[in-house]
Amino acid sequence: MNGGMSSWEGQTQTCDKESPVLYFPHIDCTSGWQAEVTLINTSDSETFSGQLRAYRDDGGLVDTKSIALASRGRAEYAVQQAFVHPDIIRYLVLVSDVSHVTGYAKFYMAGKYRVSVPAQTELNASRIMVPHIASDDVWWTGIALVNTTDDTRDISITFSDGSVLSRTVAAHQHTSFSIRDLFEGVAKPNLASAVIDNCPGFIGLELFGSTVGGNQMDGILLTDNTASTLYYPHVDSDGWWTGIVAYNPSESACTITIKPYSAQGTPLTPSTRSIAGREKYVGVVAALDLPAQTAWFRIDSTRPLTGFELFGTIDGNQLAAYAGGGGTGAKTGVFPKIEKNGWTGIAFVNTEDNAASITLTAYNDNGTPVATQVLPVGGHAKEAKSAEAFFLQDISGATYIAYASDRNVVGFQLNGSSDGTMLDGLPGLAGTH
Repeated sequence: MNGGMSSWEGQTQTCDKESPVLYFPHIDCTSGWQAEVTLINTSDSETFSGQLRAYRDDGGLVDTKSIALASRGRAEYAVQQAFVHPDIIRYLVLVSDVSHVTGYAKFYMAGKYRVSVPAQTELNASRIMVPHIASDDVWWTGIALVNTTDDTRDISITFSDGSVLSRTVAAHQHTSFSIRDLFEGVAKPNLASAVIDNCPGFIGLELFGSTVGGNQMDGILLTDNTASTLYYPHVDSDGWWTGIVAYNPSESACTITIKPYSAQGTPLTPSTRSIAGREKYVGVVAALDLPAQTAWFRIDSTRPLTGFELFGTIDGNQLAAYAGGGGTGAKTGVFPKIEKNGWTGIAFVNTEDNAASITLTAYNDNGTPVATQVLPVGGHAKEAKSAEAFFLQDISGATYIAYASDRNVVGFQLNGSSDGTMLDGLPGLAGTH
């Protein structure tokens, strides 16, 4: 399918799942696709050691790589170089006796597009939400799932139009498919979302991309996480469009309250909407009638929601997603990559009423601090600028940024290539877990 989701069949091997701490539910190094995995030790004092295990579609072990990171150390691994037989690797699991590590995977076609998706830290315990589907003459949507359990599962996929399809996923199997594949190659423009049932112990992600009119692709993890408050921490209209999705996976309708804020944290005029069961609030921000001064907004709902934000260039050549804004935010985290062949932009929102003091520390791959800066952010205020602009000192020797705050914040980063062809987005990854 599109998005590098291909399949391979081979001999099954035993899949040892001892002490998993991070899951990377999809890897593809075929048909021009490349994959990269980044790991960061989030501890200030302890080293990290573990093993990164690569598996085939059928759950057979392909190769392993020993991992050692100094405190606050960081490492990038090109799958094609780090493992043997990269063309048959379909997912990765990091195992260790300790859990102070975070990371993400990147998929890309050089000079065309790329996507970065956080590593999954928890197995899904119940139904998985697919908050956005675009399967028409312009867009494709692909799904990858891994059954990490020892049991074969017959999963069911219920779409927004009420149609239901079943699929059998063997123990430890990776399966991938496009929405178009599920319907014998027929486009389904009426499908907007879905839920996947009978999948405890599964991990997964979805990718969506354009087929005409530009090179755009991005993706998000597929989880069972929902929240009564979702944060959309950035609105940009200067050469960009901003799109949002807020999906109600319940059978019953809910009422949402959209609360916009200025960059200084001033509350602007709220509005309310109703979202029917299994429906979503979706659209380009410019068409959602938000006040002109809106710099960011939150959505409060009478029922738990899931959702994300999209950022795209008006020329149709770049697309990135942010899907980390549920709950109340966090007080620690990392922005895991400072782009060296392009630019990195970072946005912070203070989700609380009182002013926050955020300490930013830029580190190199060895875990050595390069620069430190204290950033005051007013209650409900937003700060958005290039990574370098947050610091008074030179951070050209740094590769990532950690933050620690006395208030809950949400944040994300965008990385763009210098040639203007590739873009990817990541939420602030958990500082500890």
